[in-house]
Amino acid sequence: MITQLIIQGCINNDRRCQRILYEQCYPLMIKISKRYCSNEEDAIDTLNTSFMKVIKNLNSLEDINTFFGWVKQITVRTSIDNFRAKKIYNERNKFTLDNEHSNASNTLQATDFTGLTLDKNEIFSLINQLPNTTKEVLNLVAIDGYSHKDAAEMLDISEENSRWHLSKGRKLLAQKIETLNNYNANYINNNDIGNEKNMEHGK
Repeated sequence: MITQLIIQGCINNDRRCQRILYEQCYPLMIKISKRYCSNEEDAIDTLNTSFMKVIKNLNSLEDINTFFGWVKQITVRTSIDNFRAKKIYNERNKFTLDNEHSNASNTLQATDFTGLTLDKNEIFSLINQLPNTTKEVLNLVAIDGYSHKDAAEMLDISEENSRWHLSKGRKLLAQKIETLNNYNANYINNNDIGNEKNMEHGK
């Protein structure tokens, strides 16, 4: 539990309080960082950078009851900042993180994911396989609830492009989920058939 005493201790540079705060924040921050980052190393770097921002800006926290929402926002924005920095670096070196270009004016169509057998960790793993900008838009808009205007500003793209990436992301994710569900169903069916044959032969 985060208390005002711990917050004040962190502001006063008390290492024990900072350690307690880090341990309290870690589960939320690593979950967000892993959603936005493409590998474990980047996720840890993002988490540590985010936590340093939390410590540095604790004086600006007006209501302790909003603490974890505030931490979430800092972590998301840090993840996006890191993504943009890497994208600019790659573009300057004549590489790109993704190739999507669109003049489409797609309207957003929700994808029905009801009846799926995957857990949330499997779904997040599939999201991480999406093209980078598409993944970031899906995380920002569909999962973290940002508007397309906010996502466009953070990612330095147009609102139309943000909508296109979300539509594309939902379609790609639905395809990946369907493929994985079909694979799991076939695996279970094959095992059932194998077990039946073993029973027939008295094995």
